[in-house]
Amino acid sequence: MSICFLSLETSKVFNQLILNHLSKEGYQGLSVSNLLIFPYLENENDLSISKLAKKLNQSRQATHKSINRLCELSYITLNQEKNKKEKIINLDKKGKALLEEANFFIESLQNQLKKVVGKKELFDFIQNQNIIFDYLNSKLD
Repeated sequence: MSICFLSLETSKVFNQLILNHLSKEGYQGLSVSNLLIFPYLENENDLSISKLAKKLNQSRQATHKSINRLCELSYITLNQEKNKKEKIINLDKKGKALLEEANFFIESLQNQLKKVVGKKELFDFIQNQNIIFDYLNSKLD
């Protein structure tokens, strides 16, 4: 299996596991595409729909559809700031709680993986993934 395909498949499985866990914890109505938005909201302030669409490599229309769904489910709100024509996406209390639960689950998965592959091996894998990401990302510039 190529590194590209393996990374894609691993990501899909991780995201599905997270979604399944969140669903069991009462976070209903989400899809994997909705779920992909939360890490960006956690790591960036003043994120607009256009900026988010670029980061997700999606059309603004597809991103807007996911944002509307998350607003309907009370995970996020949209706020218009002065002198800006675009709305800024903000996490609601429910969205912050979702992120906390997702991060707890991810940490739990990571601890399980340490037992499967070894602590040092997992650390090395994460370091190598970061190196690969940075290298590939530099090729986009």
